Amino acid sequence: MPNAAILTIADAVVAELNAQTFTLPVQAVRGYLPTFELQELSQLKVTVVPRQDDGRLDTRESSAHEYQLDIGVQQKPEKTDNAHLDPLMRLTQEIADHFRFGRVASASLTSPKIRILYLQEHLQKFNQFTAVVTLTFKGSR
Repeated sequence: MPNAAILTIADAVVAELNAQTFTLPVQAVRGYLPTFELQELSQLKVTVVPRQDDGRLDTRESSAHEYQLDIGVQQKPEKTDNAHLDPLMRLTQEIADHFRFGRVASASLTSPKIRILYLQEHLQKFNQFTAVVTLTFKGSR
């Protein structure tokens, strides 16, 4: 993999998300700072963010890496009741489940987990749903 392996993996995750059919339509993008104005969040936002590249010397000529990516799921639903929030929770779980047993861009997924089921503070202050799925991959370069 090239030096920007985490970006290659992130782009592959975006492509994978956009190729799938989930219970809600997803148009994922790669970004660095998934913050939006509240009016922008009337539409569902799914953002893939490179988070960490933990590399260690493996041999004299290669290194082993653990890459982490966050997938943010954000929306300001019309109401913060079960009928409007449950589909966002389901989508978050579907995204984590989709990556459970896979490879992306020559890296093996070791752990999909829902790091933030939803941010209560965002829901209370802004009526905004925010969840984060963290994908951990192993690769080498």
